[in-house]
Amino acid sequence: MPKHMCFLVLSLAFCLDFSTADSQVPSTPGEAKPAGVKPDYSSEAFVTELDSTRIVFENDGTSTRQSTARIRIQSDAGVQRYGVLTFRYQNSTESADIDYVRVRKQDGSIISTPPENVQDMAADITRAAPFYSDVREKHVAVKGLVRRG
Repeated sequence: MPKHMCFLVLSLAFCLDFSTADSQVPSTPGEAKPAGVKPDYSSEAFVTELDSTRIVFENDGTSTRQSTARIRIQSDAGVQRYGVLTFRYQNSTESADIDYVRVRKQDGSIISTPPENVQDMAADITRAAPFYSDVREKHVAVKGLVRRG
């Protein structure tokens, strides 16, 4: 019985603000941090703010997997990492639907990636190992994810 895999939400938060809050105190490895002080992630290329997966199993043997992620992009390296998203699935037992991908700019505006930016193609592994010929990938070129400055 085929499984249905659904990548529901991938919302990318684009951030150009590299300033840190006054309450953030850099620390050395192994040093205990005072309670209530948030870690300093300002030098990271991206920060995963939310990453959740919900799997629902039905009585007929099918299942649905719903993945949600929110990533704050903070540098060119983050743009390079998340400029094209790849979702791998097995064509013989799964299907992958991407409901939406959107970029929320620092000013609050939202840029949605249109469905025509999604390409379905054979995974690279199929060239080296034809045994895995049912492995497919959906590639999404994320619209609006560019670094300015």
